[in-house]
Order: sequence, then C-alpha cells, then structure tokens
Amino acid sequence: MKEVTLYAYQISPPNDQLLYFAETLEECKAAALEERRELKQGDPDDEHEAMAIYRCLVTMPDQQTLLRILNEEISPIEACVVERKLVALVTD
Repeated sequence: MKEVTLYAYQISPPNDQLLYFAETLEECKAAALEERRELKQGDPDDEHEAMAIYRCLVTMPDQQTLLRILNEEISPIEACVVERKLVALVTD
C-alpha cells in the first residue's frame, strides 16, 4: 500500500485523537495558529495549552479496514496512521 506523509495538529490539546490534517508543515502551522486566534477571540482570558504538530505516515485502508472504519469499529486515525512523530509545538 502507498504511504504518504501528512501533518496534523491537536485541535484540543492534550487530546491526540482529535486532529486536523494538512499536506505540509506550513499549512498545518497556519491552520493551528488560526484555530488559536479563534479560541483567543472566544475567551481572551483563558490560557490555551500548546498544540502539538505531528508528522504522520499515513496509508490508505484496504477494503476490510475501510468497512471497519465505516462501521465505527476502529477510528480512521487508528486505521490509517502508521507512524506519528512530534515535530513542533504551536503557542501564541
């Protein structure tokens, strides 16, 4: 199966299961910074934890795995992300 590299940031730190994916590190950082700006606008006094950015090696699922994803037996992240490595932290 073909593997590709994508980048993902934690939408809700420290939760590593809720991730936003992008094709490049730069796109991922920009999306994370925009998310932080929106959070800050919603609650300017709240301290927000740093958002982890990961480099993820991702593979397309086979038919059986896809069925398990669609039937909610396994999450897409569990099924498709082969490897994940912390590459950056986004803060204000």
